[in-house]
Amino acid sequence: MKVVGTGAHILRGPGGANLYYDTNSVTLGGGEAVDVLIDTTGVAAGTYLLYSTNLEALSNGAEDFGGMMTEIVIH
Repeated sequence: MKVVGTGAHILRGPGGANLYYDTNSVTLGGGEAVDVLIDTTGVAAGTYLLYSTNLEALSNGAEDFGGMMTEIVIH
């Protein structure tokens, strides 16, 4: 994926130079936002979940597990 923005700001330097970067993971804290572009070329159709793999460190009150999770649906 390519990170193109953080905290509601596009990643551009002085003079308009793109400061986008490629990565395979993004670390977010509470209230943070990151804008990413994901290239799904060659990926099989389906639903893919994005979540923290560190489940034992997450807490959701009385529930067993918590934390942020989202899904990407590819048709």
